[in-house]
Amino acid sequence: METYVPDNRFSGSDEAATTEITIASGHDLPALSPLGQVAASGKFVPWDPTETDGSEVATRLTVAPIDTTGGDEVTQAYKSGTFNVDLIEWDGTPTDAQKLTAFVGTPISLQSAG
Repeated sequence: METYVPDNRFSGSDEAATTEITIASGHDLPALSPLGQVAASGKFVPWDPTETDGSEVATRLTVAPIDTTGGDEVTQAYKSGTFNVDLIEWDGTPTDAQKLTAFVGTPISLQSAG
């Protein structure tokens, strides 16, 4: 028998909504990974604040772990909601300032759960 263990991913009362997206091949991402959209392809990749191809703006979060090492994958991703900043799976080593401003201007908010 499986037991449900809540993960406290939500830290506010805003409605969380998902949408279907394509994540580009070559990534193995945990749940709650920030994603940016590459302007040229329309595909999503891990958010990278140092890029200039569109992926420097975080606009989505993965809902569940996803492995695209075998090719592009179509999946659901969060497009809005308030999420527990302590559970976000940051790729690389963004600074605290980059994390703080990653989702500015989008319907995704981050805040501490406690």
